[in-house]
Amino acid sequence: MSEEKLKILKMLEEKKISSSEAMELLEALGKSAPSAEREGKSRTLRIRVYEGGGAEPKVNINVPLGWAKFMAPFIEGKIKAKLADKGYSVDLGKIQEAIDSQEPMKIIDVQDGGDKVEIFIE
Repeated sequence: MSEEKLKILKMLEEKKISSSEAMELLEALGKSAPSAEREGKSRTLRIRVYEGGGAEPKVNINVPLGWAKFMAPFIEGKIKAKLADKGYSVDLGKIQEAIDSQEPMKIIDVQDGGDKVEIFIE
């Protein structure tokens, strides 16, 4: 059984998602295998948060792109709301374009004082 399927079942077991949501996720997982992954090229969504101008990120998150694309519909509204609360606007269409693209792409590069947030696909 794939790692993604196990994660979905674990979320269901922990009651983080409903059984119908788990079913939708499993069905979507079966339908969507990004072409780059089919070709054997593993792509990754990378999130880096730097504080105070530091060279090393305080937050360093790497998510397999297939998993990120799969989970996007479930968290999209929450992300937009949180960013809007902070005064940021994100073009989710650009993010979807990057996910569908075969090229590496920088999605977000925000600097505020010495703090910096980068979101990109490799």
